[in-house]
Amino acid sequence: MTSSEVYKDAITLIEQSSNVLITSHIRPDGDACGCIRAMLGALKAQGKQARPIFMSPLANWYQALFDCETPVLGNDITQQQLMEGYYKDVDLIIIVDTDSNVQLPGFADWLAVCDKKVLVIDHHISGDNLGTVSVVDTTAAAAGEIVFDLLKFAGWPITPDIAQSIYIALSSDTGWFKFGNTDSRIFHTAAELIDAGARPNEIYALLYQSFSPSRIYLMGRMLEHLELHADGRIATQYILRSDFDETGATGADTENLIDECQRIQSVQAAMLLVELADGGFRCSLRSKGAVDVRKIAQKYGGGGHTLASGVNLEGPLEKALETVVNEAKKQLPVISEQ
Repeated sequence: MTSSEVYKDAITLIEQSSNVLITSHIRPDGDACGCIRAMLGALKAQGKQARPIFMSPLANWYQALFDCETPVLGNDITQQQLMEGYYKDVDLIIIVDTDSNVQLPGFADWLAVCDKKVLVIDHHISGDNLGTVSVVDTTAAAAGEIVFDLLKFAGWPITPDIAQSIYIALSSDTGWFKFGNTDSRIFHTAAELIDAGARPNEIYALLYQSFSPSRIYLMGRMLEHLELHADGRIATQYILRSDFDETGATGADTENLIDECQRIQSVQAAMLLVELADGGFRCSLRSKGAVDVRKIAQKYGGGGHTLASGVNLEGPLEKALETVVNEAKKQLPVISEQ
């Protein structure tokens, strides 16, 4: 848990600001988007000017959360504009659900030279100490839990919209409360959010029943590439650029697709490699507990959690697959042949 002094420092930082920029990691998920939406609502209620910037385009179901402009760095705002003072009037930057330079491509370069105060709200174990003040709670299942605790500590109202946003953060980062990070704390928080106006049925429909046909076609391509290794304990899948072109899907449509192969009983670790424009691969790693995938990701410059991590790998595909499979095998006990 985070100390009350850290919460006080965070609130002081917010109270002393008037123009706030809020962002999160590349490929924003439900935790990131829910936290940003909740903070936007809370800050505006306090009379602050607040706006978001994203490192990647949002999936359609997350874009639906925002009724304001959601600019993407590199698409709507160039790196040059950022460095030349596009946000010169901003006096506070809030970063949610990450404290990592590698998760903020381009934006981290600006952070290093912009001389602005930074508030980090995160629940990951590793970080780069980007914050003037850092509210980090590694026992939290989602960054949304920390946002909730911060708003409560400040005594700011939890409106139905804020409650809905934080519930999205909690439910998405726990796989609708089925992952190993689901504990009694998060259920207590979820109950408070429902009392404050969150509507779980609407959130479930948004997160899990709002997919495009293109996403389903892309999932089919991914499943065609499924391979099992180490007596079925390791599953690998991949998606190529041609799969996106031929199905009409986008990068945002890959979110949580890796969970599909974890339905196989024997699978203890899963890897999904998605081909990038530069010929490399974005590798998502998941585990049921036997493999610490964060160790694998960190070894090659990535990061995340013990059961869910990510890393960028160089091609070709065969080499990237061999790398992650061999690393996972090192953590699995050898099955003797009898």
